[in-house]
Amino acid sequence: MTKNMIIGIGAFAAAGAQARAWQLPEVSSKTYPDFEGQNRVAQIAEKGKFHFLFYGDFPGSVPTSNEDAPQMTVDPLISIASAAAHTSHVGFAATMATEWHTPFTIARQFKALDALTGGRTAWNAVTGSSPQAASLYGKTIPSSPERYGRAQEFVQIVQSFWGSWGKDAFDAADGKRIFADYSKVERLSLHGQYLSAQGSLPIPPTPQGQPVMFHSGGSPNSIAFAGRYADVYITEVWDPAQAAEQRRQLREAAVAAGREADDVKFIVGLMPTIADSKREALDQHAYFMEPKYRQQVRYLSMFFNTPLTEADLDKPLSAEALEQAKHAQVGDPRQGIALKVAQEGWSIRDIINHSVIDYHPGVQGTAQDVVDHMVQWYEAEAADGFWLLPDTHDVALTRFVDEVVPLLQKKGLFHQDYEGTTLRENLGLREQYGVDPRILQEGK
Repeated sequence: MTKNMIIGIGAFAAAGAQARAWQLPEVSSKTYPDFEGQNRVAQIAEKGKFHFLFYGDFPGSVPTSNEDAPQMTVDPLISIASAAAHTSHVGFAATMATEWHTPFTIARQFKALDALTGGRTAWNAVTGSSPQAASLYGKTIPSSPERYGRAQEFVQIVQSFWGSWGKDAFDAADGKRIFADYSKVERLSLHGQYLSAQGSLPIPPTPQGQPVMFHSGGSPNSIAFAGRYADVYITEVWDPAQAAEQRRQLREAAVAAGREADDVKFIVGLMPTIADSKREALDQHAYFMEPKYRQQVRYLSMFFNTPLTEADLDKPLSAEALEQAKHAQVGDPRQGIALKVAQEGWSIRDIINHSVIDYHPGVQGTAQDVVDHMVQWYEAEAADGFWLLPDTHDVALTRFVDEVVPLLQKKGLFHQDYEGTTLRENLGLREQYGVDPRILQEGK
């Protein structure tokens, strides 16, 4: 396990992870784009000594309900540049897909951003699998093997560009006539099955050498890719056993690629709602779940193998239904979570309010409840850390920083302060400049 638990936050929108968060009177972000709100989120995260803010990107996405605020930043890199100017230590990871960008563009933008932020930037390298996003760029989605084959070449070209300015090119500078030895800026000539590139990226090493590599996904191809190239793996898992198995696969993939198992950090999602009691937290979270009740009742009918309607919302499952649910064959890891909550006697409404059917595990309760969840996963080696998606930032994120973080620090599981000034230092990652030489031959 990592020396200290890693914590980041999904910084998709200024108001919070819920599209209706802007409507709450206690939430200050009620416009779009809201760069001031995004900057404030970064400052709250830095107050809590978070390691990173994670900017996902789904280009061209438009809310389907007029009550929802957009959940994407207008542009991840511009948002990072703005937030970095208002912080000094917290890191930033931005998603850019390999299917509809070029290696040189990615290399230049991220290394320039890394220089601007003083070494606090990461590229979340994903292949891109959304037909809607692809159509914006005039692209179509190829097969997974082809996407990941292209992505491997893409990453190697990007990292080669990142390392093309020689580390000692400035050593010849005399402060008068010689600025740098430009003969040590390498001109690359790279050719692969899918991509090729020639030339140099004349940007010197940043304080962390080059940007950190993130990857998000969950498929076998994704795990293999992350094991070879990623420093941080962002994933979707719903129970500790499933997470521990995926983490084991990731670490084995890293070793198979010539790296160390600890070279890649396994980060799982968490959607916390923090209140003074579990009842209060469930009632708060109900505001966001209510529009989803009809759909989620249908999910629970499938999970429990019993007919349910909205008329059943305020009833618990009967003993007969609970027994029948034990034998449901669904193939969804969230089914077991829903059944466990149902067995505690909660109504259908409150089972849904527990976020048993969501993008990531949810914890509705006190700060101690959230800590217990995180410690359970961490000590079970099911996670090296967590990325948070709190309902609201002004309220839920602030309570996490003020109440959860001190409890984790008291347990000795989360750092008291940043270990360094760069994202690489704070994540405890090994140095890297250019392509990792341990995997250079295998990845060609």
